[in-house]
Amino acid sequence: MNSYKHSESTLNSSKDNFSVFYQSWIPDEVRRIVVFQHGFGEHSGRYGNLIEAFSGTGTAFFGLDARGHGRTEGKRGHVAQFQLFVDDLADLIALAQDAHPQQPLLLLGHSMGGIIALQYALEGSNQRNLQGLIVSSAGLELHMNLGQQIKKALAFTMARIMPAATVDADLDVNFLSHDPAVVQAYRDDPLVHGKISFQMGKNLLSLGKVIFQKASHLNIPCYIFHGTGDQIVNYKGSERLYEYLTTADKTLRIYPDFYHECMNEAADDKQTVLRELREWALAHC
Repeated sequence: MNSYKHSESTLNSSKDNFSVFYQSWIPDEVRRIVVFQHGFGEHSGRYGNLIEAFSGTGTAFFGLDARGHGRTEGKRGHVAQFQLFVDDLADLIALAQDAHPQQPLLLLGHSMGGIIALQYALEGSNQRNLQGLIVSSAGLELHMNLGQQIKKALAFTMARIMPAATVDADLDVNFLSHDPAVVQAYRDDPLVHGKISFQMGKNLLSLGKVIFQKASHLNIPCYIFHGTGDQIVNYKGSERLYEYLTTADKTLRIYPDFYHECMNEAADDKQTVLRELREWALAHC
């Protein structure tokens, strides 16, 4: 990605001074900003396909590693309050806007990051900071195997007794992408983890309903995409989100048979997803 200047740094949370790792990719001439929020268990370094797809368009990217993820400290798979994820994202957006105050900003969230991004957009007057919201495979309705269903039954009780205790998330990484190289890279990535605390599980099981109830309050352009082959997060949740949105400018892309990470799918499919996303983004700012 030679068309960008890549930097790595940390920001101190405005809420508790916690140190959060973030990185940026800045072109010579900045025309717009995309702040992206990664999903559960992963980190901001896995979004090279997205960033490269916008090469030459004047798009600057900012992404952080959520607490307990990637290169940010914290117990893997746990956060004391889910709101801290949202607050850290707000700090990164403020940082990006301070660096490029004249440029419009798009917010993108993938999977759990989609929940965080939606939570941010629905808070107070935050929509004023956004030219648009992009939601990838949002974790609004989860697919669950038997083991996960058992843990779900325990989550709400255990979150009261042992909120920070972690268990295996039982994520089937084979359903991330049809590209075997993507799956293997995920398995080999030392910054990826597969742990989830009972508190985190409770949050992820609860927040979808909250977002559906508030979705009609979103008045900014929204772009939602998901694959029907996703066995980690049910694409029906993205369809429901689209239905609940009352904003006049909303787009839903449902990709037949695509797995959880549409932007990391096999070659031609990935290019279709990224091309359509890029076209929407450039048309909106």
